[in-house]
Amino acid sequence: MFIAAAVSFYLLLMLHCPAPSSATEKSPCDTCTKLVDRFHKGLEDTSKKNFGGGNTAWEEKTLSKYETSEIRLVEIIENLCDSSDFECNVMVEEHEEQIEKWWFKMRKKYPDLRKWFCIETIEVCCPSGTYGPDCVACLGGAERPCHGNGFCSGDGTRLGDGSCRCKAEYTGPFCLECADGYFSTGRNDTHSFCSECHESCKTCNGPTNTGCKECKEGWTKGDGGCIDVDECSAETSPCKETQYCLNTEGSFSCKSKYFLHFYLSLYCL
Repeated sequence: MFIAAAVSFYLLLMLHCPAPSSATEKSPCDTCTKLVDRFHKGLEDTSKKNFGGGNTAWEEKTLSKYETSEIRLVEIIENLCDSSDFECNVMVEEHEEQIEKWWFKMRKKYPDLRKWFCIETIEVCCPSGTYGPDCVACLGGAERPCHGNGFCSGDGTRLGDGSCRCKAEYTGPFCLECADGYFSTGRNDTHSFCSECHESCKTCNGPTNTGCKECKEGWTKGDGGCIDVDECSAETSPCKETQYCLNTEGSFSCKSKYFLHFYLSLYCL
């Protein structure tokens, strides 16, 4: 077959020109998804190829043959993988027959190539919201993995364990709890909304400093809420002898006394 010869040529070329190793490992699903994307690009690039000469009747007759021909399929497959993409080329080589089957027999019945090829046939991907060898629903359900507040490990692939990696505002196995520095603005069994606390709060139940349950370092409980600690007013300065202390909200900084003297000499004459 033309296809086998074309793919074998690229694999042979790759063996003599190995690609540099990548720091990021691609999953088989990533490879398959990219392959399908390139296939669709090939369909676009080869549509009405070499036509447009003016003989409309001849073009339509010839084009209808080329549209589903093996020649067109070979042209597409030749550009599916970069020569350095070993995983892609191996996948094409191993599953050449399935690609041909879809092209000649299954395309009309199963127009979604990624679903038919990557998910249902070679089984390297899962539907969105599912993970693992059996495509089990992620925590929180396939419709809204991690209740929409995080990312499911292995989502859409045959890998991962389905655990949730929560966004900054959320925590807990289902990403329904508010993380430190955030407070709940609404919650039910399926949805949770968290907003950021005041800058002085480590934990809180409202948006202002009066809602602080715990204060961050550099702040202390005072009348009405967390207030700034003035480190510079301490009996012993936190700065070196050659520095002066400048208090800031929730912290302080040490500045050179020589810079202060220089500044005063310029502007305070």
